[in-house]
Amino acid sequence: MTEATASGSPATAPAKGKPKGLLSLSLMGIPLTALSLPLVVMIPEHYATVLGLPLAVVGLIFTSVRIFDIVVDPLLGAAMDRTRSRWGRYRPWLIFGAPALMLAVYLLFMASPGVGPIYLLLTLTAAFLGWSILSLAQLALASGLAGSYDDRSKVYAWLQFASLLGILTVMGFPLLLKSIGDTGMAPTQIMGWIIIILMAPAVALAAWRVPEAALVAQKHIVGLKEYLAVVRRKAVFRIAAIDLLFGLGFGTASAMLVFFVTAAKGLDRSAVGVVLIAQVVTAMITVPAVALLARKLDKHIALGISGLLAAIVSVAFVFVPDGSLLAVSLGMMGWGLSFGAFNLLPRAMMADAGDELRLESGSDQTGVLFALLISSWKLGGALAVGLSFVALALVGYKPALMMNNTPEAIAGLEMVFAGPSALLFLLGAWLAFTYPLTRDRHAVIRAELDARDARSEVIA
Repeated sequence: MTEATASGSPATAPAKGKPKGLLSLSLMGIPLTALSLPLVVMIPEHYATVLGLPLAVVGLIFTSVRIFDIVVDPLLGAAMDRTRSRWGRYRPWLIFGAPALMLAVYLLFMASPGVGPIYLLLTLTAAFLGWSILSLAQLALASGLAGSYDDRSKVYAWLQFASLLGILTVMGFPLLLKSIGDTGMAPTQIMGWIIIILMAPAVALAAWRVPEAALVAQKHIVGLKEYLAVVRRKAVFRIAAIDLLFGLGFGTASAMLVFFVTAAKGLDRSAVGVVLIAQVVTAMITVPAVALLARKLDKHIALGISGLLAAIVSVAFVFVPDGSLLAVSLGMMGWGLSFGAFNLLPRAMMADAGDELRLESGSDQTGVLFALLISSWKLGGALAVGLSFVALALVGYKPALMMNNTPEAIAGLEMVFAGPSALLFLLGAWLAFTYPLTRDRHAVIRAELDARDARSEVIA
């Protein structure tokens, strides 16, 4: 590590009520999450089934792009930590990242039959890169809005609620338009336009309204060795591992959801949107309960409970009767009970781990830490698409045939859909229950940080 110039540090005072700018920052989550769900659930299936790209090629491209993100995201985080401008550390990334992402979304979602693998590779890479920039800036700004253990749960609960609203918007709006009449556009095109239209005002509002924390002198990561030292920290590595496992658990099921609902359960393709809405609405309702549970218990305990619940629901999917939209919806609602926790709590926990890192090393690596968290979730999703599609091929399931697969292939689809997720959720729950940075430990860290920051202000 070497000494660097001033850099932002998390706010030290506990939030009083709703921190300034929290609503504006939360609204950014609507278009961002409206993009993230179709990228995993709808776009792979669309390019394989509608646009005719080979299934294995689509899986390979998605895996390759997200592995590429693992390298790029930490570099983005380090660049943000070093950014100096009259607009702050993160605002420039918001302002310049949004137009690039909007263009990438247009090209990816509006593709016509005849596009090839290179087209998918380039547009998908651009979309994921833009999503990383805006999501990383949002999470880093959020970490500075509150400093106490419980206030962080509240902040990230707001962000998670808005993110779930984004999923509900992108899934529900095409269904609404379909009920009105034929729009002449495919569902993916409608989703793309929703994302593009919402992106500009949401990002502009966040850049205008969200404050950045005060600047303090600190150290920066200067190389791979220092970065790996941060990753190897017990709390940081554990959070990233939990996030990876839960992301892979939901990702494997999400990548196969269209196939599971239509081919295995015999429902119409429009039912996919219905069951996803059931999951999202449940998650929105339970986000306040998750935040409350995190305040009553430690965050990691609440996260472990959510993992156990998700594993139980995964096993229950094996017994869901065919042709029952209600039964599949109830299963997705069961997953919805945990879905909010899987996104909310690791982010709040990583902000706490950033306090521990800053106290022990004098280094505020907010951008790098959240880049690691974004990378772990992306890796889970990337491996999910690739591994799921390979597994489907191994059990003999053929997407192009849809309802004409053999009973053995359909049974294989059901097992691949439910079984791996249950095991991944169980492992993630075990890591959460044994997480080392407790509420009491963070209270000590926060008190020492506040005292040190106060002394620095007096000296300055």
